[in-house]
Amino acid sequence: MIDYIKENCLLPPLAEPLYDEDSGTYDLYFDEKECSWFPYPDQQLISLPFDTREEATELYKQSVALHHEEVREQQQRKLANKDS
Repeated sequence: MIDYIKENCLLPPLAEPLYDEDSGTYDLYFDEKECSWFPYPDQQLISLPFDTREEATELYKQSVALHHEEVREQQQRKLANKDS
Protein backbone atom coordinates (compact mmCIF):
# COMPACT_ATOMS: atom_id res chain seq x y z
CA MET A 1 0.00 0.00 0.00
CA ILE A 2 2.87 2.41 0.72
CA ASP A 3 4.00 2.00 -2.90
CA TYR A 4 0.54 3.11 -4.07
CA ILE A 5 0.75 6.13 -1.77
CA LYS A 6 4.23 7.06 -3.03
CA GLU A 7 3.03 6.90 -6.62
CA ASN A 8 -0.39 8.53 -6.39
CA CYS A 9 -0.71 10.65 -3.25
CA LEU A 10 0.64 13.96 -2.02
CA LEU A 11 2.22 13.66 1.38
CA PRO A 12 1.56 14.04 4.23
CA PRO A 13 -1.93 12.58 4.77
CA LEU A 14 -4.59 15.23 5.29
CA ALA A 15 -5.49 13.92 8.76
CA GLU A 16 -5.00 11.03 11.12
CA PRO A 17 -7.20 8.01 10.36
CA LEU A 18 -10.89 8.79 10.67
CA TYR A 19 -13.58 6.25 11.48
CA ASP A 20 -16.35 5.96 8.88
CA GLU A 21 -19.47 4.71 10.64
CA ASP A 22 -21.26 3.91 7.38
CA SER A 23 -18.59 1.51 6.17
CA GLY A 24 -17.06 0.51 9.52
CA THR A 25 -13.56 1.32 8.26
CA TYR A 26 -10.76 3.65 9.32
CA ASP A 27 -9.95 5.93 6.41
CA LEU A 28 -6.84 7.87 5.45
CA TYR A 29 -7.24 10.84 3.13
CA PHE A 30 -4.71 12.26 0.69
CA ASP A 31 -4.69 14.80 -2.09
CA GLU A 32 -3.98 13.15 -5.41
CA LYS A 33 -0.65 13.83 -7.15
CA GLU A 34 -0.78 15.54 -10.49
CA CYS A 35 0.40 13.41 -13.40
CA SER A 36 0.56 13.60 -17.18
CA TRP A 37 -2.35 11.20 -17.75
CA PHE A 38 -4.62 12.77 -15.13
CA PRO A 39 -7.97 13.37 -16.90
CA TYR A 40 -9.50 15.91 -14.51
CA PRO A 41 -8.76 19.65 -14.23
CA ASP A 42 -8.66 19.57 -10.41
CA GLN A 43 -6.92 17.28 -7.98
CA GLN A 44 -9.10 14.62 -6.43
CA LEU A 45 -9.29 13.33 -2.89
CA ILE A 46 -8.03 9.79 -2.34
CA SER A 47 -9.58 7.82 0.50
CA LEU A 48 -7.92 4.59 1.58
CA PRO A 49 -10.08 2.38 3.85
CA PHE A 50 -8.67 -0.01 6.45
CA ASP A 51 -10.43 -2.65 8.52
CA THR A 52 -8.61 -1.80 11.75
CA ARG A 53 -7.42 1.35 13.46
CA GLU A 54 -3.99 -0.24 13.96
CA GLU A 55 -3.57 -0.91 10.25
CA ALA A 56 -4.61 2.65 9.34
CA THR A 57 -2.40 4.17 12.04
CA GLU A 58 0.63 2.18 10.92
CA LEU A 59 0.24 3.36 7.34
CA TYR A 60 -0.36 6.90 8.57
CA LYS A 61 2.95 6.77 10.48
CA GLN A 62 4.78 5.34 7.45
CA SER A 63 3.35 8.10 5.25
CA VAL A 64 4.36 10.86 7.66
CA ALA A 65 7.87 9.37 7.97
CA LEU A 66 8.13 9.22 4.18
CA HIS A 67 7.06 12.87 3.99
CA HIS A 68 9.75 13.89 6.51
CA GLU A 69 12.33 11.94 4.50
CA GLU A 70 11.30 13.73 1.29
CA VAL A 71 11.52 17.13 3.02
CA ARG A 72 15.03 16.33 4.32
CA GLU A 73 16.15 15.27 0.85
CA GLN A 74 14.79 18.49 -0.67
CA GLN A 75 16.60 20.57 1.95
CA GLN A 76 19.86 18.71 1.31
CA ARG A 77 19.53 19.30 -2.45
CA LYS A 78 18.93 23.01 -1.84
CA LEU A 79 22.01 23.22 0.36
CA ALA A 80 24.09 21.32 -2.20
CA ASN A 81 22.93 23.67 -4.98
CA LYS A 82 23.68 26.70 -2.81
CA ASP A 83 27.23 25.53 -2.14
CA SER A 84 28.06 24.85 -5.79
